[in-house]
This record gives sequence, C-alpha cells and structure tokens, in this order.
Amino acid sequence: MRKRLVNQLLIIVLLICAGRVGHAQISTTHINDIDSLLATQPKPILVLLSTDWCQYCAIQKNQIRKNDNFRAKSEQFYFVEFNAEQKAPITFAGKTYIYKPKGVNTGSHELAFVLNGNPNITYPTWVLLDQKYQTLFRHNGLLNPAQLNELLQAVENTFKNK
Repeated sequence: MRKRLVNQLLIIVLLICAGRVGHAQISTTHINDIDSLLATQPKPILVLLSTDWCQYCAIQKNQIRKNDNFRAKSEQFYFVEFNAEQKAPITFAGKTYIYKPKGVNTGSHELAFVLNGNPNITYPTWVLLDQKYQTLFRHNGLLNPAQLNELLQAVENTFKNK
C-alpha cells in the first residue's frame, strides 16, 4: 500500500513538472518564414536582435521565458529571435540580405543593420514592425519586466488596430 502511494505521488509530481515545462515554452518564428506568414495571416513582428556571446541577450531571453504576460500575448504577433551574426542569407520583406564579414571570424548580418536603423548596433535590440514592415518601435538594450509589459501592450494595440 505504501509503495502504491509513493508511485501515485511520483506520477503526480511528474505530471506537474511536465505541465510546467510545456507551459514555459514560447514559440519563436524563423525570420525566413515571416514573408509567407504575413501573406496568410498578417500580424505585427517583434524582433529581438541578439548574438550568441551577448550576456545581456541571454538575460533578456531568460526574462522572456519567465514572463507569463509575454506567453499569454504571444499569439498576437510573430516573435523572432534574430542572431545578428548568423551567416545564412535571409529573405525578408522581399529582399535577400547576407552576412558581412569584418575580419577573421567577425561580422554581422546586413539585416541586423537594416532592422537596427543605423550601423551602431547595441545588443539586445528590440524592433517592432507592423505587417507592412514599418518600424513602430525600436529600443537598444535590456527591457526590464515593466518595460517589456508596456511593449506587449503596444503590440496588442497594434494587433487590435490592424
């Protein structure tokens, strides 16, 4: 009887943990898919420009994963985590952008500069675009949880108005 109770308790704990792991996932959209997705279902595009080496980017991504409001509103927009140093060509807004090397093992993607709006990129950078690729918001640096929630409210307003 005691063994059965322990097994039932273990199953309950596993189900709770599995539910939390599944709940913690936020779906991201690959930037190459945006053009075709917008053609079938227009939504605002929220882009997080980051790099693999950026510690602040890792902090921001961790905050996003923990933000219940972000998860709840994520169906209202396409969320793109864009690695500004990726080397693959990307077609975005009907144009193809490529990686621009600056030296041995260094460089940035052209699209990162386009989204950033100027040649001096700070990581992380947030960019909010409407369905017509018009920039509605740009912020260089970390957003604290309150600022992130304000951004989500702006995204929601954009979604409602389009």
